Amino acid sequence: MIRTSRFLLPGLFALLAACSALGGKHTPFAVYAPQLDLPASDAGGNSIQWQLLVDTPRTSAALDTNHIAVMPSAGLIEVYPAARWRDSAPILMRSLIVLAFDNDGRIGGVSAADAGLSGDYVLSMELRGFQVEMAGADAQATIRLTAKLFDHSDNRIVATRTFDATAPAASTEVADAVKAFEQALDEMLPKLVDWTIEQGNLHEDSKPATRQ
Repeated sequence: MIRTSRFLLPGLFALLAACSALGGKHTPFAVYAPQLDLPASDAGGNSIQWQLLVDTPRTSAALDTNHIAVMPSAGLIEVYPAARWRDSAPILMRSLIVLAFDNDGRIGGVSAADAGLSGDYVLSMELRGFQVEMAGADAQATIRLTAKLFDHSDNRIVATRTFDATAPAASTEVADAVKAFEQALDEMLPKLVDWTIEQGNLHEDSKPATRQ
């Protein structure tokens, strides 16, 4: 049986909140913000001249929420009742992806697509999995993301790839589940960054030298 943990792991941001209107019955819940442990680039600074916009991933209605999803069996989605992500899963993923590019440091200009800035490429994504999956008494965090890199000048797809990452959870408690999500993100995001940079550079090399 999935229960809400009474203890929060160090390094996680959590705060108590209420999910009912003023004057009503208050049900406390914990709000989690994944803390990443990503490698910094050794490329020596902003070596890439083109700029990148990161779009908010599209996803299903079941995952477009700040509830932490649990899949006890195939096709069935439940949630931890007393826990939330800090943002909905798509917005959370977008902010973590921008953070991963910023931490990498090779692209000097990276921002969310809705920030109103211009960019040479757009990273468009579909979030197909962002849940805890159960197999008997065992649990694992599962993230599935399909990425498409667009040339913003002509809106043509440069490259497409699907990324999958899983990480076992020490238990079904929410704090252990969040730690497993962090491990899966630490595995996936550097691969996404490397792939995006590789494909963007390959496309730049194939174009006439028109950018200064």
